[in-house]
Amino acid sequence: MRQSAIRFDSLERIPERVLYEAFLDAFSDYEIPITATLDDFLAMHRRRGISYEASVGAFDDSAGGKLAAFIFNGDGRWMGGRCAYDGGTGVSPTHRGRGLSKALAGEAGGRLREAGFDRWLLEVLVGNDKAIRTYQGAGFRTTRRFSCPEGAIPDAPGRAPGAAARTRVAIRDLGHHDTARFAAWRSWEPSWQNSDESARRTPETLIALGAYRDGASGPAGFILATEKGSVFQLAVAPGERRRGVGRTLILALAARTPGGAVRCINVQSDDAATLGLLSSLGLESRHDQWEMALELRPSGPDIVNEQ
Repeated sequence: MRQSAIRFDSLERIPERVLYEAFLDAFSDYEIPITATLDDFLAMHRRRGISYEASVGAFDDSAGGKLAAFIFNGDGRWMGGRCAYDGGTGVSPTHRGRGLSKALAGEAGGRLREAGFDRWLLEVLVGNDKAIRTYQGAGFRTTRRFSCPEGAIPDAPGRAPGAAARTRVAIRDLGHHDTARFAAWRSWEPSWQNSDESARRTPETLIALGAYRDGASGPAGFILATEKGSVFQLAVAPGERRRGVGRTLILALAARTPGGAVRCINVQSDDAATLGLLSSLGLESRHDQWEMALELRPSGPDIVNEQ
């Protein structure tokens, strides 16, 4: 790569439209088609806690300062320490094959260390071997595998009442999305983009539903999702599992989304019960992901969810 033409810098002063166009350019041939509008792009960044100050771009001064590659980094807490989250790394098709990904990762990692981050976290498609090798070369190691079941349940409005009757569960709007109060119900910690912090940051209107047994003052389970059906969290109280509560909640959500769409991004792949439930409703994962982490400060808190 001709390093003399490439300049690394923070993205904090770059117009949002330029960042969006660079994103579309870099992912124009991605395995999963990108259909995000500018508003979608900005909402995703707010939800993921993207800090443009902590993000880094590679600018090609020989091409008029073109943003040739980027890493959008989130800034937040994860596993007890300050963590950066790679919310998107991309290289323009015209600048591939020059070692930009490796150089950009090295530059960003150094800046994050200097800024006092404990860890750097990311997710990568299981089949993206080239990216995985780049991350491993930078020191990242695999922590978890995620599945991403999705699909449509167009007949959910007709199925939900029957399910509720069989399980004697009533569905109610929670009216808020304080997911942290259900933390004890979790079998595993949500990924960065589905975390309690992410739920609090999200600018979109969310659907928060609780499943209540007859006469119970508190819910037996809950689900939190966007109005388009992207699920942040689904959890059922330990004593209520395998009694139809989770199924009823998913059907209730699908009854409220366009075409019955439900998209569960980042279900931990060893959660056979949840994945089996989703599969029984016709939701299947076409793309699994690895969660990977890099220790930036050796004295940081231990990662406790490593598989």
